[in-house]
Amino acid sequence: MTDTVVVIYSGGMDSFTLLHLARAQGHNVHALSFNYGQRHVRELDAARAVCEAEGIPHKVIDIRAMSEVMSGSALTSDIEIPEGHYEEDNMKATVVPNRNMILLSLATGYAVTVNAQAVWYGAHGGDHAIYPDCRPEFVEKMDAVCRVANYEPVAVKAPFMTLDKGEILAEGLKLGLDYGQTWTCYNGREKACGQCGSCVERLEAFAAHGIKDPLAYERGA
Repeated sequence: MTDTVVVIYSGGMDSFTLLHLARAQGHNVHALSFNYGQRHVRELDAARAVCEAEGIPHKVIDIRAMSEVMSGSALTSDIEIPEGHYEEDNMKATVVPNRNMILLSLATGYAVTVNAQAVWYGAHGGDHAIYPDCRPEFVEKMDAVCRVANYEPVAVKAPFMTLDKGEILAEGLKLGLDYGQTWTCYNGREKACGQCGSCVERLEAFAAHGIKDPLAYERGA
């Protein structure tokens, strides 16, 4: 019997790779995206386009009404997007309070409704420095809770937990993925900024493989 998994799919590079990895492993995939008031909401357009082209069931859940309990981040509030690498202290401004606990809880409910055995999300090794809800101990405890929160146990998995962005890109290149179909930049402008932490990490990954990122950048590429 083929397992069904819900993939939390932002439209970014990591979740794009995760989505296709789940399909390559033979899982029946349901993609779930969230509009939580993020500046880079255009990532959802990328997610919609991919799922439509690939015939993947896709839901976008609007949770902007919860913005008052997820405020104070540069991604959701009127705070300047910091520039630099994720390991720099100023990048803590991009932390959205309790985001992944909220999203995983909603995704677990959706998993029960579609008879999915697991929820996958794209936390990875490069996130550990500043994002508490992307660290191994968080995933372990969310997994334990979600297995007992309903009559039907739902596992929480982060298959990229030990990988950095370059290693994730390597997985996607093996699958022949087109990263021009993704959006990573924290700024939702016409072109990626090339300076925010998300862009910097992405560009480093492509440079490490000696290939050019297919996205258009304002600067820094």
